[in-house]
Amino acid sequence: MNLIWLAGLVLVIFSRNYFNQNVLWRLTTPDDAILYAWLQFALPFLTGLYLSLLFMWNNFRMKDTSLFFMVALPALIIAVLNPLAVTFPLPLPDNIYWFVTTLNSENYLTLVAGLTLIPSRTY
Repeated sequence: MNLIWLAGLVLVIFSRNYFNQNVLWRLTTPDDAILYAWLQFALPFLTGLYLSLLFMWNNFRMKDTSLFFMVALPALIIAVLNPLAVTFPLPLPDNIYWFVTTLNSENYLTLVAGLTLIPSRTY
């Protein structure tokens, strides 16, 4: 069973890299900015959810409300602000917009939100 999860992880990583290299670069035109922003949010988030399922399968059980309220929820809110700001014209101040785009520049925050969401809410 571990081999199946490992194969799934390799498949997720390779498909994410393929998607980044072959699909997302075509969406960098201004017409596709909304789809590009949401895909930039969804790919790391789904990767983080898959990794957290790997932890849950290995009996990593932790229902910790502080993990949810201090890590998962703020990371998810800050990560989703970037695609929301592209989709809807949110009146964000320049320093907040800079903060959100800087934190989301490498998509680590979205990955952390996906990683911590399931372990913080399951028992």
